[in-house]
Amino acid sequence: MGTFGGHALPGSFFIIFALWWTIQMFYQHFLSIRRKSQFRSTVTYPPSCLCGKVRKWPIEAIVKLVFVLVGFSLEIITGSINGKFFVLGNGQHATMFFFFGMSAGIDLLLHYKVSCIPKDLDYIALLLAVSIEGLLFHFHLHGRNELDVRLHTFLIYTIVLNMLAICFEIRFRHSLLAALGRAYCFFLQGTWFWQIGFILYNPDPNAEKWKGDDHDELMIATMFFTWHVGAVFLIMLVIGGVEACFLKHYNNFDKDEAFEILIKSDSNGHTPNSMKDDVCSDSDAEF
Repeated sequence: MGTFGGHALPGSFFIIFALWWTIQMFYQHFLSIRRKSQFRSTVTYPPSCLCGKVRKWPIEAIVKLVFVLVGFSLEIITGSINGKFFVLGNGQHATMFFFFGMSAGIDLLLHYKVSCIPKDLDYIALLLAVSIEGLLFHFHLHGRNELDVRLHTFLIYTIVLNMLAICFEIRFRHSLLAALGRAYCFFLQGTWFWQIGFILYNPDPNAEKWKGDDHDELMIATMFFTWHVGAVFLIMLVIGGVEACFLKHYNNFDKDEAFEILIKSDSNGHTPNSMKDDVCSDSDAEF
């Protein structure tokens, strides 16, 4: 991962899944309003934009598995010489990919309704993958310059928030805001991975190299992170607005009602400050 491509690949992984989740979460939320049913979050979402039998395929789990296999293979190949593994950093990155691959495997088993899989194991597998990612990055910074440490420290902050967001989503399965918290943290991880790549391993040979211990550049890096925090929030808000307008135009969906509910309450009609998870029957959970 000590290259621009090594940061761009996981960054793209997180961004693609975060955008997919955001679109699907808003869609399921607005659909539940129209059907007067409860929104219920899930780890994966069906490809509602596709038609026919393809719509029933576990596309999300398959794409996740492909990303993981590519990342894992590249880390092993680039960390080996003559078939012998020699770069421990690559080993840590490969380990991170492995746990996300395990999460994808659980998603596939649940899709095909393997009866021995316990409830919410998909959430636990995802939480485990994110936790391992945070642990590896936490002990991955020894001996690096201050700029490198700060950039990856912001990444660790985001990972910790992601862990909390997943726990929060498990507890409040009917809350759109809780579900979007997971998508937000994945999105922020993805954009920040790309930013780290551009700062530490800029692919432009003419780009001026950042100074590892310059105070002003450390402040600029911190400012960049806050810009990412705000930009991701605005992008997700725009996605929700575009979906509401689209559904209103093509499906006679009341956009004003949707946004009033979205802003003032969660999907159960509670205010965000006093959310309580309600018991939902299996029939309410399906669309």
